[in-house]
Amino acid sequence: MTDRTSYPSPGSNENELPPEAYHRVVGPPLKAAAETAARRGNKTLFEDMPAMLSLVDMVTRLADLYRQHDPDLDDEKAQLLEGAAMSACVMVFQNSELPEEAINDCLGALQAAYRQLNEQAVIDLATPHIAMAWSHMEDEQREQAQKCLTEACEKTIAAIEVWEANREQ
Repeated sequence: MTDRTSYPSPGSNENELPPEAYHRVVGPPLKAAAETAARRGNKTLFEDMPAMLSLVDMVTRLADLYRQHDPDLDDEKAQLLEGAAMSACVMVFQNSELPEEAINDCLGALQAAYRQLNEQAVIDLATPHIAMAWSHMEDEQREQAQKCLTEACEKTIAAIEVWEANREQ
């Protein structure tokens, strides 16, 4: 993930991934996270912090896989992939009509929480599902890929909720 000083600028088009990268790295995780948040009773993805953290994780890991499978990736596309998770979050926050200052605060909080979850290996159980989703996308099996991402999202959310409950004890 990028550091706080290089967050995508809300409303900016300069941070857009090419369509083929977006449809592998951002679109499917956004759908999985939004649908999971809705099933959990949230009107928008923005209202569900564990689902947002799952979105960050899925996009981050898919971007890593994209970079691994495209060794001829140019620097500009590599940088866009590096910032894809935060760009996806910006889209969610903009859809919720948050002001730019609030978006930046939310991005900072998400990045800090994601870093903490990684440091404590809280969300590692979703990694195989994300890798399997990538494999299905490679084979043009989008429905199977979506199911794997939904499973990844659900596992991440469950792991976060267990971790939070244990921290409170």
